[in-house]
Amino acid sequence: MKNHWSVFFGSPTLVLIAAATFGCSAGVKSPTGSGGTSGAGASAGSAGSTGSAGSGNSGGGSTGNSSGGVDANISADAACATSSAGAEPVPLDLYFLMDSSKSMLDATGAGTTKWAAVSSALDTFFNDSGSAGLGVALKYFPDEQPAPPATCTMDAQCTIGANSYGPCDRRQTCVAAGGSTTQVSPLCLTAATDCSGGTLDCALIQDCGNNNYCAAGPSAPANVCTKPGTSTACATFPGYCHLRDICASSDYATPNVPIETLPDNANANALANSLTAHTPDGYTPTGPALTGAVSWARQQLTNNPDHKVAIVLVTDGLPGGFIPGFPPAECAPSDIPGISTILSGAATGTTPILTFVVGIFNPASAEGQLAPSNLMSLATAGGTGSAVVIDVTQNNVTQQLHDALKQAQTKAIACSYKIPAATHGTVDYGKVNVQFTSGAGAVTTIGQTTGKGACSAGGWYYDIDPAVGTPTQIIACDSTCSQFQTDTSGSVEIVLGCMTIKVG
Repeated sequence: MKNHWSVFFGSPTLVLIAAATFGCSAGVKSPTGSGGTSGAGASAGSAGSTGSAGSGNSGGGSTGNSSGGVDANISADAACATSSAGAEPVPLDLYFLMDSSKSMLDATGAGTTKWAAVSSALDTFFNDSGSAGLGVALKYFPDEQPAPPATCTMDAQCTIGANSYGPCDRRQTCVAAGGSTTQVSPLCLTAATDCSGGTLDCALIQDCGNNNYCAAGPSAPANVCTKPGTSTACATFPGYCHLRDICASSDYATPNVPIETLPDNANANALANSLTAHTPDGYTPTGPALTGAVSWARQQLTNNPDHKVAIVLVTDGLPGGFIPGFPPAECAPSDIPGISTILSGAATGTTPILTFVVGIFNPASAEGQLAPSNLMSLATAGGTGSAVVIDVTQNNVTQQLHDALKQAQTKAIACSYKIPAATHGTVDYGKVNVQFTSGAGAVTTIGQTTGKGACSAGGWYYDIDPAVGTPTQIIACDSTCSQFQTDTSGSVEIVLGCMTIKVG
């Protein structure tokens, strides 16, 4: 089905497909115009369709039950309907959380950097007419302290004036005291805690060029680590100031580009200019970044309770810092289970905040081999079911993303609708019905459930129980939403005035 936010899978760009995957009401269209008040005797099931009286039997508002799915052969009685309107999707706000760690400068198979490929796709999305109505905010991670040193070899180098970024983290590996090794994995912090048997030392790694490395024990011969095929000693592998990357989650709750509604050119230009001006650097404090993103999303929902808010994480690295396997304690949560707990809490709340996950990896790398399962865990916890993992070695990263997202199913955002205003007075939440008209013209009324947890038989529910608050949205259960989407010519209407038909 379609409506004015139709799904569009034809564009070969990252975010046009993101709009399809993260956008509203895939496969649902709003009927042209809306019906008036139905006259007495209108045929059952035609509420709001024509606004004219029909022949045949008619009674008061229907009070019978519905099975909840679109196969339910029950319709709202037109005689009691006061108004109907094509189902209008709720406004959607997206918080793009962009990994801008230094590895985003690595080349893709096409020769461009990962950063250039992603930036180009985002720029296309921001200026595309299909993004009209979307609220978009943009945040990079990591944020860095002001003017930190690029590298270090000792703690003193991490203090500049009144600013301390230290200590200096150095990469080390386990090696025999009198020997050397070119196998510099796994890494270690201390021999006592990380090197087996107590017979090894934890020694600094040296850079021997062309991705060759070496480490020598404290009593090994001088210059035992040399560049392959030469007698030239390997160079000291530089360190990284421990506090250079910001790990405070509150920092990531403030976007670099505040939310604006597309497609205003000024807004799109601000986003595009920010991407152009930004240079990737640093490492990957994913946990604090997502914690901050969830905080921002919750505040956005507080300010705009009639909106849907989702997070889009685009990353090329697993959570961590300069020393792989030893994330900074300040950057908690730094493990997949810990981060998943935060996303799950957001996705299962009263007003769910979904997190979509896109990974860009070399499948032959250590991170690339771990990425699918780890990012899948984040996406599952975030309520979106599956992550999109892109092979960076192929010729077109953007096209890969398009092809992967083309198969993605629209999630809960797709079937969330505004509650239309009543023609007179206020909406009676006990007299609201959701009516589906198939492409073949069959009209059925979808039954109401008591909430998301009661969706086993399909149907729809309010985002807030009218008994405890004021609803702002009508949400179709996942199974009902899927049935809507399979009928590309069907339409959904919200009908006011008839007693609500219930599932059961």
